[in-house]
Amino acid sequence: MSEVRERLEKDLAAVDWKSLRIHTQRDALILVATELDLIEVACQVTADAAEEVGGWITNGLLVKPSADQLASWETELDKPFRMLIAAPYILIQEVQHA
Repeated sequence: MSEVRERLEKDLAAVDWKSLRIHTQRDALILVATELDLIEVACQVTADAAEEVGGWITNGLLVKPSADQLASWETELDKPFRMLIAAPYILIQEVQHA
């Protein structure tokens, strides 16, 4: 396992929207589709894997949160997310309730 992947696995955090919302001020949030592995996405972003990351962006799997999403999350400050920092971005993924 790569050193970067190991670090990212340790850094994976469970946070709520209330803790993330400050990052909207610098437009740093990137929403990762739930069907993607957040750690793998962070590894590829960190490695500047343009082809892989570009494919996810093209397919709508890696996006900036929309105004509607941001407004919705503001009504649910305790909404859970998984988060990783892949500087300069904050990668977030919604936690799906079972």
